[in-house]
Amino acid sequence: MGLFFAYMPALASLGLGLFGLRDVRILRRRGVRTEGRRGGTSWNANISSIDVIYRDEQGERHYVTIAAEDLGLVGDEFVVRVVYDPLKPNRATTERILKKSIWKTHEVYLIMVGLCIAAVLTAVLAVDASS
Repeated sequence: MGLFFAYMPALASLGLGLFGLRDVRILRRRGVRTEGRRGGTSWNANISSIDVIYRDEQGERHYVTIAAEDLGLVGDEFVVRVVYDPLKPNRATTERILKKSIWKTHEVYLIMVGLCIAAVLTAVLAVDASS
């Protein structure tokens, strides 16, 4: 049981990354494009973030929070291209983020971190077991 808890950080990182990739896959497959407007700003985990407000096909208002650097807005631009899931409209991201290569997404970074943690832990446990 102790070994399971030792691998928890790796499993958590892998799980979060895979869960995020599922959302990316869903949005690429059935996402609906719309225009959003730049809203308020905030700081999340020391990252400047911007709320992007958009409306779904039924006219309901939703928002998604995106890191300012991922928006790519210049100057006073307010229009942001948003892609949302029509079956779950608050699952959304910007068109710019969705166009990124899968290898440059935060989700793949989480998966890589999880794999690295697991590899290092396995090596440490193997050395410890051989002593």
